[in-house]
Amino acid sequence: MSEEAGGPPNGLRPLSPELVAILAEVHRHFLQFLKRALGSAADAEDVMQQFYLRVLLKSADVRRQTSTRIWLRRVLMSVLNDDRRRTARRRRAEADFARKEAALPPTEEELDAFICMCLHKLLPVLKPEYAEVLRLVDLEEIPRAAVAGRLGLSLNATTVRLHRARHAMRRALELTCEMCPVHGYLDCSCDYTKRRRLNQTRAEGRRL
Repeated sequence: MSEEAGGPPNGLRPLSPELVAILAEVHRHFLQFLKRALGSAADAEDVMQQFYLRVLLKSADVRRQTSTRIWLRRVLMSVLNDDRRRTARRRRAEADFARKEAALPPTEEELDAFICMCLHKLLPVLKPEYAEVLRLVDLEEIPRAAVAGRLGLSLNATTVRLHRARHAMRRALELTCEMCPVHGYLDCSCDYTKRRRLNQTRAEGRRL
């Protein structure tokens, strides 16, 4: 802190030469203490600035103290505790915001991503011809006419197969999405759901 660089803010009593001398003497020790307490040099500097401002605001109280150094230590601890309380409140607010954000329903883009992942995971349980047409049309977005040529089918036959494949996939998705008692639906990956999903989708795949 430098009195020569403009002095205290307007309306504040200038610090006595004795207090300025003691502040210069204890500055390094106080700053080292704050660095250890906060684990951050930048945070320590911020709290040190708050400490000097508190000293300026409360300097009249020094006259009522038997020891200026004891008073300064009390001011420092008061500022440090205030900073810790502010930090704790901010962290609680951030944690609360994160919990609320996590509880929000997924966006349309997130739902699309979940569904896409589910499709990839469930394709192996479908009949191979159903899995193939879904992969080509719905995942790779190849035009139906081109898919028909690749599969050696007519366009009408390809459309019929795609319809049946989508119906089979819808049923598999419904079974999967209803299965998890922990996370509810979509891309649940808990061990319970993995086991049930594996057994039930295999059984359903044999019936499709």
